[in-house]
Amino acid sequence: MGKIVWSKDYSVQSEYLDHQHQNLINILNDFNQAIARGEGKKSAYTILNRLVQYTEEHFRDEEKLMEIARFPAEQLHAHMKEHEKLTEEIFRHGENWSSYGKEALPEIGLFLKEWLMEHILTSDMKYSKYVANVDDTFLSVK
Repeated sequence: MGKIVWSKDYSVQSEYLDHQHQNLINILNDFNQAIARGEGKKSAYTILNRLVQYTEEHFRDEEKLMEIARFPAEQLHAHMKEHEKLTEEIFRHGENWSSYGKEALPEIGLFLKEWLMEHILTSDMKYSKYVANVDDTFLSVK
């Protein structure tokens, strides 16, 4: 599976969220590279767990910034539902993923890659004009 390379075309006009998206892409690339190198399930699932944890943090930050930017409530709710649906799907399948054979790992990587890129390029782009002029530095202080 090809490595995802960050492009300015993926920018949502928030330096902080762009940085998080880059981190998500890097972790996903690590996952897919571990699979390609044949590192085994344990290594792949360690990276997958890191991806899931970081994704949850990103969703919280993204939703908070969208609220502050006054992204329309109906669209925000729909966006949050997308996040919720992915989270539920990961947790529902996550319990089974560890019992899948090593051959299932590329399929998991492909699913996550397609979901992430589709989400950034369609759903996330909808809020970019709203967050473009919002000070997002508060997100880096936790």
